Amino acid sequence: MFKGVDHVVIAVKDLDAAVGRYETIFGTPVSERREAPAAGMKMAFFRFPESFVELVSNIDDKGPIAKRLADKGEGVHLVAMHVDDLERTVAELRGKGVRLVGDPGEGNPIKGQVFVHPSETGGVLTQLVQR
Repeated sequence: MFKGVDHVVIAVKDLDAAVGRYETIFGTPVSERREAPAAGMKMAFFRFPESFVELVSNIDDKGPIAKRLADKGEGVHLVAMHVDDLERTVAELRGKGVRLVGDPGEGNPIKGQVFVHPSETGGVLTQLVQR
């Protein structure tokens, strides 16, 4: 089932300023930067041997990161957990009555991303990742 933390996503208002802060804190340069215009966000990644930290910021006033920043400000947006078998993990969580987001329902293949709803985890969106 759960193998550990895959990555953490932190929402920031100013990506360039945050990258500078995290480079100082981590003592290493940012590994990669990307943009996802369709999602309205830009990202910076700090990769480590077994996990990574992803900083995200909004491109404009639309999209999930813009909404998150407006509603809650900066901070941890998502914790992604590494699972060994996504289908089995989702089935087990369903059986426990855990509320999921992106679950296509029993008998349907998982095609996208599945998350544990924040109401289940004290407000933290939790992504399930199989690599």
